[in-house]
Amino acid sequence: MIRNILFGFLCATASCAELVAQECKAKFTVVYTDGKDLQVGLTPEQKKMWDHDGPRKFKGMCFDDKAPDFIILWNNGFNGSELAKASLDRANVILSTGQNPTTTTTQASVTSAYHDVRPSSQVQGKANYFVLDTSKKPYAVIHQGQGYQDVPRDVKSGVDRSVNTADVASTIPDPVDALENALKWLKKDKKL
Repeated sequence: MIRNILFGFLCATASCAELVAQECKAKFTVVYTDGKDLQVGLTPEQKKMWDHDGPRKFKGMCFDDKAPDFIILWNNGFNGSELAKASLDRANVILSTGQNPTTTTTQASVTSAYHDVRPSSQVQGKANYFVLDTSKKPYAVIHQGQGYQDVPRDVKSGVDRSVNTADVASTIPDPVDALENALKWLKKDKKL
């Protein structure tokens, strides 16, 4: 009797697996690059989003890193960081030496001073993504976009800490948002 129940259960799960496989109309994989190396797979946060929302929000799509139809390639970057670099370099010289870099005279002591570092709309952290179609050789970029989160904060930096571009960024890269945006675009474009 138990064998019959187990056999029935296995047949039912095999049928369900076949139905799920038949529903997959667009297979994708995710690849991260830092400009030098490639890393295939989802980050823990992306996997959590996919496991929780994927079946409901993105019907007809499935994650497949063996034979994908589409590759979602993403990286982290800053937009506008070169605009802030010159002023940040100057601020770091003042914070570390107490001297203005354009003169040799010592400025007022900054040992007890703090600089308020506020986000700038010109400096944005973002996760760039590119959707590649694997049916074309070489793979063609068919869409690109960004994923990010706003950063409401007020950072105080003192003489013992230098200021970098991330301190003044108004947004931070969000790989989960980048993946969701890419999948939403694929769903709409492929009419899934």
